[in-house]
Amino acid sequence: MINKHFCIFGAGAIGGLIAAKLKYHGYNVSCIARGNSYEKLLVNGIKILSSSETIQSKPVVYKINEKIPQIDYLFITVKANSLPSIAEDLKKHISKKTTIITGMNGIPHWYFSGLNSEFKKTVIEAVDPEGIISNSLPPEKIIGSVIYPAAKLLEPGVIEHSSGNKITLGEPNGLKSERINILSESLNKSGFRAPVKTNIRDEIWIKLLGNVAFNPLSVLTGGTLKEMCKNTETRSIVEEIMIETKSIGEKLGANFPISIEKRINGAEAVGDHKTSMLQDFETNKKTEFNAIVSAVQELGQLTNTPTKTLDLVAKILKLKINLLNLY
Repeated sequence: MINKHFCIFGAGAIGGLIAAKLKYHGYNVSCIARGNSYEKLLVNGIKILSSSETIQSKPVVYKINEKIPQIDYLFITVKANSLPSIAEDLKKHISKKTTIITGMNGIPHWYFSGLNSEFKKTVIEAVDPEGIISNSLPPEKIIGSVIYPAAKLLEPGVIEHSSGNKITLGEPNGLKSERINILSESLNKSGFRAPVKTNIRDEIWIKLLGNVAFNPLSVLTGGTLKEMCKNTETRSIVEEIMIETKSIGEKLGANFPISIEKRINGAEAVGDHKTSMLQDFETNKKTEFNAIVSAVQELGQLTNTPTKTLDLVAKILKLKINLLNLY
């Protein structure tokens, strides 16, 4: 067994799933929790409910202001919009040996790190205002990830895992390092499928194609993935936004191994699923507007790529979520 300390900040549906499975399979795991979640996890631990099994784990639980033993792998699985406000608090728990895994939707703050690009020193203001996150969570410490499991937080510490076990990993510089191999092996042995990709950004863009098109429209229409795909009018808007987004990604060097039509058909096949942004909206939670929408618009301006359809949808959505103070 690898003697590494895995710490999860954000033990919600995804973070709790990762923490519980790693702990269940014998790894040294802790969680940083707040408020009611801290109390619940401290007493009851984490329970994972799925069609095939029930897992009960009890990781060590800390508050963010407590002294925490050296962290080797820090998973950050909070919503992207909350990261700027907590990055400074996390900084004191990051040592020379700490590797950070970001597991959030949208364009990550470290996107240009490790790239030999004319934009390599660019800060994406939509996700990293004034470089706040980069100053606290140095990009060279990051391992990128794209997380696919579908899970729902029923209550603090109780998670329903409905499908999926893939967590794709990638070093920003594309290398296969010792630290990423250890991480991949640990996740694989804990019931996940954790392939290591040489260009994690390609997978980020593939997932983003769906997020940037479906998430905003779902809030405006209230529609599920299947409903938005079946309706010819909304399907055409989805396609236009995906075309704009794909063009931006390609100008930044990304490859798209599947067609836009296949990407839309894949979303339709998921069925009557509500996007994460619609779920947040319906429960009066702040939305990931900047990481999913504004960041794409910003990269469009950076690469001189028009985002006419996305801009129109974004303007309407921004007003709607501003009226409810969910921006």
